[in-house]
Parts: sequence; C-alpha cells; structure tokens
Amino acid sequence: MSIRSILLFAPAESADPARGPAAYAIALAKAEGAKLSIFTVALDVTTPGRTTDAGTVAAALSAAAAAAGVEHRLVTEHSHSIGVHEAVAAEARLHDLLITGCSGEGLLSERIVAEHLLFETGRPLIVVPASHAGGSTVGKLVAAWDHSRAAARALGDAMLLFGNASVQLVAVEGEKALASPLSAGDEQAALAARGLGAITVRQLNGRPIAAALQGEAAALGADLLVMGGFGHSRMRSYVLGSATTGLFTELTLPTLLSH
Repeated sequence: MSIRSILLFAPAESADPARGPAAYAIALAKAEGAKLSIFTVALDVTTPGRTTDAGTVAAALSAAAAAAGVEHRLVTEHSHSIGVHEAVAAEARLHDLLITGCSGEGLLSERIVAEHLLFETGRPLIVVPASHAGGSTVGKLVAAWDHSRAAARALGDAMLLFGNASVQLVAVEGEKALASPLSAGDEQAALAARGLGAITVRQLNGRPIAAALQGEAAALGADLLVMGGFGHSRMRSYVLGSATTGLFTELTLPTLLSH
C-alpha cells in the first residue's frame, strides 16, 4: 500500500508553512506523490482581541503546497451543526493518513482535535512538533512494543504506509508488565517472518514513559516513532493512557499513532 491521500489539520492560529505539521505534510505528500487536503479554520473565535485571519493562513498554506508541486485542496468551512473536531474527523475518514500538531492552547485546542481524530477516525495519525524543521523522509521506523492490540495496529499501519522503511521494535521496561504469553523462540520466529529483528529492550530509569520512548527512538536514529494510542471512553470523553498523555504534552519527535 502506498500513501495516496493525506489530510493536514492546521489551525489558523498555529499553522506555519515553513515548519511543524504543515511543512511536514507538504514534504511527505511531495515525496509520496500523494494528494493533500488542507483543513484550516480558526479554533479560537471567542477570545476578545484575537484576530487570526484564517483566509490569509489558508492562502499561505496553499501557496506552499503549490510551490512544492503538491496537488491539493483547501477546506476552510464546515457545517456549524457539528463541532470543528467532528467536521475534521468526517473528512479524515476518507484519507490514508492524517497529520496535525498537538498544541494545548485555547479552549478548543489542536490537542483536543488530535485526540478526537486518533480515537474516532480509524485512521493512522502523525503528530508533529511545532518546532520540527527537518524533512519528512521516513527511512527508519522505531515502534514501541508492549504486546498490546494498539501496538500491533500501529505497527501494521506504519509498515503498510512506509513499506520501504527499516523497522526496529523497542520495549521500555519499568512502567508496566510487558510479558508475552509466547516463548522467546516463537515470538522471534513470528517477527522474523515479517522481516523484523529482535525487540530492543530498554529501561525506564525514572523517566516518564513518553519521554523514554521518544528518547530511545531518537537514540536509535528513528525518523518516525510508532506507537499505539491508548485510551478508553468515559462519558464521551477519553481518558488517555500515560504514554499517550505524555506524548501529547511533551512531543519532541514526529510520531505515528493508531488506535
């Protein structure tokens, strides 16, 4: 499977064609020959004195995509019978891959929309730090592994989307039990059948789990960290697992999440 269509959600307040999620999405669409949908609206429409010109931001994003030779479309309006997060999710379900950031600023933040996309679209999501200025080439994936359904889903999505990338699994011990019901030999045989090597094991060593995963992925030379997004619904809101919460709070590395 190749990436044919990408959705970028870029709030007008934080979108920057030169770096962060927008630059990453444009570069990845160019590299993959994919079509790009750019969904950009102002999220903060209630704060007095805040006058973000969403039209100007949309034009700048479109100009950057055109300059890169990326076929794209702009989405700048949605039905007000539903929330922004619901409108973006409806659009997102029609794409192969979603890209956004996770700023926590504002009453309705980019992070809230990103969490909704993760749990309500059934599509893989790449969250990108606002400061990210590197390329979008994905030559090496480092996948967080804890034997869970979410980890397996994320690994499978990443391998389908980035079939030419090398993949290394890493398990960080010390945050929760990671024991597998399989013998070491059976587990390694199953991984080898998929072209994967042995699982690299690292220790938490007092670090928050999200920081540990991102740190180990960076040390292993990852272009993209891959991990399962964990959360469960409580009164129509999501209670996130510690790794997912930490990632959204202190994102340092482009990360593909699936649920």
